[in-house]
Amino acid sequence: MTALPIIKIENRKDLQPEVMKHIKQTDYVIDIGCGIRPQQLIKPKVQVCIEPYAEYIKHVEKNLKNPDRTYVMINSTWDILNQLPSNSADTILFTDVIEHLEKKEGKRLIQQAKRVARVQVILFTPLGFLPQQHPDGKDAWGLNGGKWQEHKSGWEPKDFDSNWDIFLCEKFHTVGNSAELFDEPYGAFWAILNIAPHPENNQAFTILSPGN
Repeated sequence: MTALPIIKIENRKDLQPEVMKHIKQTDYVIDIGCGIRPQQLIKPKVQVCIEPYAEYIKHVEKNLKNPDRTYVMINSTWDILNQLPSNSADTILFTDVIEHLEKKEGKRLIQQAKRVARVQVILFTPLGFLPQQHPDGKDAWGLNGGKWQEHKSGWEPKDFDSNWDIFLCEKFHTVGNSAELFDEPYGAFWAILNIAPHPENNQAFTILSPGN
């Protein structure tokens, strides 16, 4: 499968500004795998952060100062999406997430995101497989989430069909998680799926908490 169009960006600093031109501002965002930094590309009324590692959630809650939106923090893996109705969230976004999953699981996440979102699905990932391990269990922030930060799969534009828009920079990652310089830079890309409106896509927010 080939995604069309593929927009190639030469300079890494120009990648996100170009992507921002194509991201829609919506009211209800699900942020999958937010880590310690919930997304700030969209300024919704409600942002549901689904994060499997409890220490990251505690870090976020401790450091939230005067938030400009309502945050709902859920300690769960991505598959809590399976419990959500179709077309029940505006935007589902996951940055630097699918490379931490086995390929089959990453594809299931994408399919569920497509089912639940009614406006856009947005993701960011390295171009190809970027090796990353944390043998001491520590992550790049000095917390104990090393096992959640290991890379298990690599992704390319050919993994997405022509309904997706791809924004790609071939020389994006120049240092690793331990600040070591790579011999050659690794690329990265954004993939954005715009979902055609449906008459039924006007239902109220659906917010899940574990156990519902």
